[in-house]
Amino acid sequence: MTEPQTAHGTAEQTAPALQELVDDAAFLSHEHQLHLADHHGDDAWGAEMAEGTFTFTAAGGETTTCRLQFLGTAAPGPGSWMWAWNNVNGFPDDVLRAAEKTRETGLREATEAELPLTHDLPYRLALAVKAVTGSWTHYSAPVGGGTRAWFLLDAEGLALPAPSVPRVVRVLSEGLLSVTVVDHRRAVASYAAARGLETTDDGGALALTLPDGSVTVRFDEHGRIAGIAATARPVSAPVRDPEPGAAGPEARAPDADTAVDPDADTADAPGTDHDVPEPGESAAAEEPGRAAEPAHEPRRRSWFRRRG
Repeated sequence: MTEPQTAHGTAEQTAPALQELVDDAAFLSHEHQLHLADHHGDDAWGAEMAEGTFTFTAAGGETTTCRLQFLGTAAPGPGSWMWAWNNVNGFPDDVLRAAEKTRETGLREATEAELPLTHDLPYRLALAVKAVTGSWTHYSAPVGGGTRAWFLLDAEGLALPAPSVPRVVRVLSEGLLSVTVVDHRRAVASYAAARGLETTDDGGALALTLPDGSVTVRFDEHGRIAGIAATARPVSAPVRDPEPGAAGPEARAPDADTAVDPDADTADAPGTDHDVPEPGESAAAEEPGRAAEPAHEPRRRSWFRRRG
């Protein structure tokens, strides 16, 4: 995040606004959630808070372990969001780092330990943390009684593949439905910069250059997305020496985009109490769940006490 220059030429840090962080993170977050659903949408999960690990277990028994950051809990009982840094359970500092780093920015919503819950608040706060930390994958886990614990996950397997025209069109089209975006042009420009895409701005539109074509986003007089046009081109396969009798290399069309649940990144419903695992306790789900919004409420023992 850039710091504005004062009249004396020194940098002075100012607190970010929540909506600006939401706009910056909306599209890239949605793409990461689609990627998570592609690979782990039907997996069971488990969290080890003391170890700072989060594990997906596929139906065949294959496991993927991620580093976790605990953001907070949404609970319908008190009707509030509670930040993870307001912690009375002895969790390691390392798993609270993302929440604490967001608090240190001075973001107003991140400096209050508990906030009145609205249906989209947890996701908006998660987007803010993503924009601050540069960690882009989250998991909203049901932890009993309606409460949901929110985590950021990091693992090599969660990295996005190279951008493609079909995927970018889908991300831009669906991303606006996942959360309220106010500054559409800022959101598209932030996404393009984060994905390393060259952009051309003609005033009324932004053209994004991709390896397999281009995507042009047109804006109306209010700066809102008014249309998305895409042009695809074949991507050349790597040149290899053909085996005897084999055909030489040919240009191939871009791979088809994988179909996933378009609702995988929507804001989760609030939960009942701010429960997260005690140190060293596994939070393994007994039934598989969706990547961003599990389909089944897992059976589990009661988790920790809530501050106050």
